[in-house]
Amino acid sequence: MDKKTTAARRSGRARTWFQAAWFALTNGYARGYTSGKIFTGGTKVLCVPGLNCYSCPGALFACPIGSLQAVLNSSAFKFSLYVFGLMSAFGVLLGRFVCGWMCPFGLVQDLLHKIPLGGKKKNLPGHKYLRYLRFVVLAVMVIALPALVKSDGGTGQPWFCEWICPSGTLSAGIPLVLLNAEFQEIIGFRFFWKVAVLVVCVLVSIWYYRPFCKYLCPLGAFYGVFNPVSMYRLEVDANKCIKCGACQRACGMDIPTFQTPNSMDCIRCGDCVAACPTGAIESTLERIESQLKDRFIADEDVMTEPVTQSAEPTKATVIHDGEKLVVRAVGVLLIVGGLTSMAMSSIHGVFNDFDMHFTIEALSDAPYLYTGLNIMKVFASLMVFMTGVYLMRNADRAERVKTASEKLGWAYVAYLVGVAMFIVALVLNTSIISLAITDIINFFCLLCLPILWRLAAAITRRLNGDEGHVRLVILLVLAVVSVVGYAGWSTYNVVHFFNVIMTM
Repeated sequence: MDKKTTAARRSGRARTWFQAAWFALTNGYARGYTSGKIFTGGTKVLCVPGLNCYSCPGALFACPIGSLQAVLNSSAFKFSLYVFGLMSAFGVLLGRFVCGWMCPFGLVQDLLHKIPLGGKKKNLPGHKYLRYLRFVVLAVMVIALPALVKSDGGTGQPWFCEWICPSGTLSAGIPLVLLNAEFQEIIGFRFFWKVAVLVVCVLVSIWYYRPFCKYLCPLGAFYGVFNPVSMYRLEVDANKCIKCGACQRACGMDIPTFQTPNSMDCIRCGDCVAACPTGAIESTLERIESQLKDRFIADEDVMTEPVTQSAEPTKATVIHDGEKLVVRAVGVLLIVGGLTSMAMSSIHGVFNDFDMHFTIEALSDAPYLYTGLNIMKVFASLMVFMTGVYLMRNADRAERVKTASEKLGWAYVAYLVGVAMFIVALVLNTSIISLAITDIINFFCLLCLPILWRLAAAITRRLNGDEGHVRLVILLVLAVVSVVGYAGWSTYNVVHFFNVIMTM
């Protein structure tokens, strides 16, 4: 057995054990499996990244897809900024790594596919078109139907959970029916329909690799959009890649990794990395690890060949060490600013969704405008965060620094639209002026976004020789102050949120 085969098997076993450990960690309420009762503790207001049914007897946390539908089909709320913010954060950080490593039903499909029966295949017939079906499920079953189809009382249904989700049937529906005699007396067509869907998924998973993930999972569809920009990505070294196709042959999702390493279908299982004969594929974590080794492990070998003098490049394409430090500092500020802004929007969404007494009630006269503000803030925060990551990765390339600052302009536009909505909503509110003061403070803290944008643009001008050091230093100080202030404001709200949760 060659080294690559051994490494691939070792990596697969490690992933299986990690998936099992994650399931045990997030579904560790052992009493639920014996009593047939659902855990109702404080952690149930928190969502884990993967499909983890709220009604599972052992579940300690909630499912993001179920939580999103619960808000959309409610008569009291229109949209869950809390759940959307969390899902976006998971997507930006991990992408579909969640699918490969942190989803219980993904583990079930992996184990089923290992059953030694003949005729194994990767894809169903029509895979080229069926792979887009999961986006239809996300748009229709998760968002549109729960939000639009309402009863006379103004409430809807969690359509995906009640009619499709095989994970919920396996982990919650069947166990609860088996453990509760009263449930056995009231089950009907819907239960048997979902059991049939589960049986089909189980049987198909034995011969085809992860069919639910490929064709039906709405959470995978959402995370897949973030794959090209998430912090955890795959990169292919063009100098090492020989385009042998070993990565695609090893990939259960049938992705030509050497061409599209960050495909929306990739679940980050790592099989392609282990299978590559030249080591051309690596994840961002592996790349960072190798860079740290190169930087901090002393290399005693000294090159003795004379260095030839080359023509001096133009100033626009050179970044000196001091300027690299400033670029990286700006990258850190953008990352912190983006994350804290996303946290703020999510926390505001939490209080709005749960109808707690908080400053959001001051804008209750204009709820749609306030919702629009938070959606714009989430979008702007994602753009700011991704630009920061881009700057950190390309601090030594002037043309890419310039590109990053230009892209950040879209975040600035989204932010300005959100601020306009905020101002209109504030003007419309005339009832609780004292509570609105807190939102005014938040408004000024949000100035960190345009300051960061101006700072990035100033760095670009400095690289081209059009910006002085004094203005750059002033902008850097303002950026630090605004980010620290906004981080402190966000931290206060996070602490306040958990204090409220603990007293529920």
